[in-house]
Amino acid sequence: MGTSPEAGITGWLCSILLILSFNVQAADKPEPLLVIVIDDLGDNQAKGIAAINLPGALTYAFLPHTPFSSSLAKRAYKSGKEVILHAPMENKAGLRLGPGALTQSLTTAELAQVLNGGLDAIPNVVGMNNHMGSLLTEDRQKMQTVMRVARNRGLFFLDSMTTPATVAWKVAAEQGVPVLMRDVFLDNKREREYIHQQFVQALALAVTKGQAVAIGHPYPETVAYLAEALPQLAKLGIKLVTASELLELRPQRSLIQKKPSLKGCDRHEGHCPSYPLASSSKQNPGTITDQLNTD
Repeated sequence: MGTSPEAGITGWLCSILLILSFNVQAADKPEPLLVIVIDDLGDNQAKGIAAINLPGALTYAFLPHTPFSSSLAKRAYKSGKEVILHAPMENKAGLRLGPGALTQSLTTAELAQVLNGGLDAIPNVVGMNNHMGSLLTEDRQKMQTVMRVARNRGLFFLDSMTTPATVAWKVAAEQGVPVLMRDVFLDNKREREYIHQQFVQALALAVTKGQAVAIGHPYPETVAYLAEALPQLAKLGIKLVTASELLELRPQRSLIQKKPSLKGCDRHEGHCPSYPLASSSKQNPGTITDQLNTD
C-alpha cells in the first residue's frame, strides 16, 4: 500500500528506519548527498517567497526577464541559497518560452547575446539549467555556444534531461564546464502522495549512488511537502547540498555516468519517468523504493 498523505510522520519514521538499515549495509560508501533545485521562479512573487523560505541548502532556478526574478534572486542570495538561470530553450511541442528564449533560429552571435542577457538579468547567478529544451538540447552546435558562454563566465550547467537524446551534458563535459544531470522530477503530478514517492526515489538514489539531483517547482503542494520533509534529512543520514557544492564534493566523472534510455520524455517537456535506481550487488535498490513507499 502506498503511503497516504495522512500517514504523516508515521510514514516518515518507517522510511527513516529502512534507509538507516540500508546505510549500515552500505557503510563503505560516501555520505549520501542530495541536491534539490526549484525551477520556474520569477513569475509569481508569493509562490517564489514561499519556496525561498524552505529550510536548507537549496538551489533556485530563475526565468530571465520575468517580473520578480531579480528581486527574488536577491532574496534567495541573502537567505544563503544558490541562484542559477533557468534558461528557456526551444522545445518540440511548440510550447511558449517567454522572454530570453534560446531557439534554433538564432545565429551563434545572437544566441550568445540572448543567453548573456538572461544571465545578466539574474543577480548572483552561479550556474544554469534548461527550461524545456527538448529540441535545443539535442542540437550540438547550439549547445557548444551555450557551453562557451558558461565556460567564459565560470558557470556550471545542470542538464534537466528533458529528452533522452540531449547532448547538453556531453558538450559541457567536452568543454570543461562543470556539469550535473537531473535524476528525478518531484512533481510531474501535483499530488502529495506522488511527490512523496518521487522524493523517496531521490533518497534511495542518493543512498545507492552516493548522490542524487531532484528538480521541483514552486507549487503549493511541493513547497508544503518539502517544508515537512527537508528537516528529516539529517535523521536519514543524507546531506542536502547545493548544486555547486555537489560539484565540489564529488569527482566530475562520477556525476556524468551514462543514463538509461527513456522514451517520451519530451512529450510534456521533462514530465517523464524518473531514472531507475542503479543496480547494487548488496541489495536490489528497486526493493528499497518499494519498502519506503509502504507503511
